[in-house]
Amino acid sequence: MDLNKIAIVQLCYADFESLEISLAATTKFMPENMKLFLLQNGRGSYDCERTYQVAKRYADLFPKNIVVVDWIEPQRPYTAIKTLLNSKEMAEYDYIIKIDDDVFPITKTWVQDLIQTYKTAFKKYGENLGYVTSLVNNNPWGFIETLEVMNLKKEYFEKIARDHIVDKNTLVSKDEIRSGVCGTIWRNPFVSRWLHENTTLQPDLLIQNTKDKEDKAVNHKERYSINCMLFKKDFWNKIALTQKDDEHDCFQYCLKNDKKIIASIKTPMIHLFFFIQRNENKDLIPIIRSYYEKWLALPFPISLCPIKEYENENRLRFLENKLFSQNKKRAIFKRIFKKK
Repeated sequence: MDLNKIAIVQLCYADFESLEISLAATTKFMPENMKLFLLQNGRGSYDCERTYQVAKRYADLFPKNIVVVDWIEPQRPYTAIKTLLNSKEMAEYDYIIKIDDDVFPITKTWVQDLIQTYKTAFKKYGENLGYVTSLVNNNPWGFIETLEVMNLKKEYFEKIARDHIVDKNTLVSKDEIRSGVCGTIWRNPFVSRWLHENTTLQPDLLIQNTKDKEDKAVNHKERYSINCMLFKKDFWNKIALTQKDDEHDCFQYCLKNDKKIIASIKTPMIHLFFFIQRNENKDLIPIIRSYYEKWLALPFPISLCPIKEYENENRLRFLENKLFSQNKKRAIFKRIFKKK
C-alpha cells in the first residue's frame, strides 16, 4: 500500500475548539508528504465560520499537506464525503483515512500502523474486510478495550460505575458495560471525564500500555462509532444511504455483507466528545489544549484565540455585523417598495 495513494479526510462542521487540538496532533504525527483534506460541511453560523477559519489557518501552517474543501455544498455527512471521494481532486488516491473533527492520534507511526493492520487483515479476509480502525478511548467499543490495556477496570467498577441507560431507554446494571449503539460511555459524560483524566491527559502511559498489543476484531454485529477508519475508497460508494446517518449506514452495510472491522490496538487515539457529552465536559477543552501545547512541543499556539473573553467578543461582533447586514437589507427593500 503506497503512502502516496492514501489521503486523510476530516469532516468539519462547528466544533472549532476540538478541531484545533485535533489538527495540532494530526499534523504533528502525519507522514511528511501526506495530504489532509478538511471538508467544511457547514457555513453561516459563528461556530461554522470559526471552524472554517481554523481550517484555513492550519492550511497556511501546512501548505504542502492541507487542502481546505470549501467548494462542496454543506449536506448530509455521508453525501458530502461521497461527493469529495468521487471528485477529480481525489482521483489519485485509492485508500482513505477518515477521522472525525474531534479525534486525534498520539503516536508517530499511527498511519503506518493502520496500514500494516489493513495489510494483515486483507491477507486473512480479502474482500470481506470492511475497514480497519484504531483504539479510540472515548468510544463505546474502545472504552472496554481501553480499560483493559490501562488496568482501569477495577477502579471503574469500584468507584465510577453506576446503573445507566444505553441505546434509547435500556437500563443496564453498573456491573455491565455495553459497547453497541449509544453504549455505556456515550451517555455518561462523567465517565468520559474520568476516562480523559486517565488516558487523554496521560498519553505517554497510554502509548506504553498499547505498543505491543495485537490487532483485534470488532464485533461487526454491533454498531461501531466510526471515529477513525481506513478503507478502500470505493467502500464508501457501496454503502446504501438511508434516512439515518453515515455511521448507521456503514454498520448496516458491514452487517449485511459480513464485512470485518479490525482494530489496531497499538494505535491509540483520543476522541474528545460525543455531542451528548459536550456541555458537561466542555471545561476540559482549555485543560487538554494547554496540556497538548506542551506535550506536542509545537512552534506555534494550538488555538487561533485561546482566551474565552476575546472569543466571546468576536462572537458578539459577528452577531452585530449579521444584525446590521439584515437591517440594512430591510431598509433597502423598504425604499424599493416605497418607490413602487
